[in-house]
Amino acid sequence: MPATANVVMRRAEPVGFTDRGGRRLWLDFAVETVVNLRLGAPAARRIARAVVNGRTGAALAPADFARLADEDHLHVDLETVDAALAALKDGQPPPILIVPLSFHSLSGRRSRRDLAERLGGEAKGRLMIELMDVDRGTPLGRLSEVGAVAAGLSRGVLVRLSPGRDPAAPVKGYRPHGVTVEASAFGETDSERAAGLLAFAEQVKGAAPTVMTFGLPDDGFFAVAEVAGVSHASTLPAPRE
Repeated sequence: MPATANVVMRRAEPVGFTDRGGRRLWLDFAVETVVNLRLGAPAARRIARAVVNGRTGAALAPADFARLADEDHLHVDLETVDAALAALKDGQPPPILIVPLSFHSLSGRRSRRDLAERLGGEAKGRLMIELMDVDRGTPLGRLSEVGAVAAGLSRGVLVRLSPGRDPAAPVKGYRPHGVTVEASAFGETDSERAAGLLAFAEQVKGAAPTVMTFGLPDDGFFAVAEVAGVSHASTLPAPRE
């Protein structure tokens, strides 16, 4: 498979806000290219986002992000939607855009309405929603309900999973269009990431038609991902200068 470089565009400046607990946080967005590994060609773009602690400069860990208040999740998601709509207007290929949104926000009636209003109807045919914050404790009925809402706002629904003994457990009984994982969740070294990716892809086999991994160190990992059974991948955005 020919290597395909990741094309990343960043929002000009991070967006700052103060969360309910009084912390100053910053949102940083990048638009990254997601490659179809079998074809060796770009298949979609994705909004990559980071929520950064303004005091320490460190990105919030997934567990810390999940503990944000509902209104903070909604704020992050509305800013993410704005970044997505701006990316759709830039005319860059490919036309499909993956947008990460919090399960928390899409679970609430009011926040769900606010997101639907912001998204509007025009973008539906070009967006795929990546549901974040789904875990073993998420009731199947609730996941199915929120998945149906997300499907009504987009052309497809992806679910973010985490490595572990049974990473596909959160989506058992629910059939998303794809499952996703962040490469950094497998460890810091190349060998840890390669081994983790191989194990993860084997464990989630059959959970969804597509398996995607985002944030690989470089496109040299695409070959490892393809052998593992991953269908789509992206590389890590360059640090902001």
